[in-house]
Amino acid sequence: MDSLLLQNITVWTRIGVDEEERRNPQLLRVTVELLESIQAVAVSDDVRSGIDYAQVVETIRKTAETERRTVERFAEDLATVIRTMFAMHKVRVTVEKRPALPLEAVRLTIERP
Repeated sequence: MDSLLLQNITVWTRIGVDEEERRNPQLLRVTVELLESIQAVAVSDDVRSGIDYAQVVETIRKTAETERRTVERFAEDLATVIRTMFAMHKVRVTVEKRPALPLEAVRLTIERP
């Protein structure tokens, strides 16, 4: 299985447990690892045989337009959308959020077949 990593994609979204936290958009950093064979594009050297990175990033940004309460839900929704739209064998999604709590960041990683 091959791995393509799209790292630290920044998106703005309304996310948070309470209404006050969701009032203003917050910055999230998203890393997506696409686990799928890249052999077709490697052999042909034709990008049309591979994954359109720009389209994956745009999908992530579109998914962030919907308000959610938790990074867990955002990560799960993102994994589902990417697997469906791009017919991925497996996807790993990491979401990092700088919370209002006295800690640097919350980082969640999920993997879905």
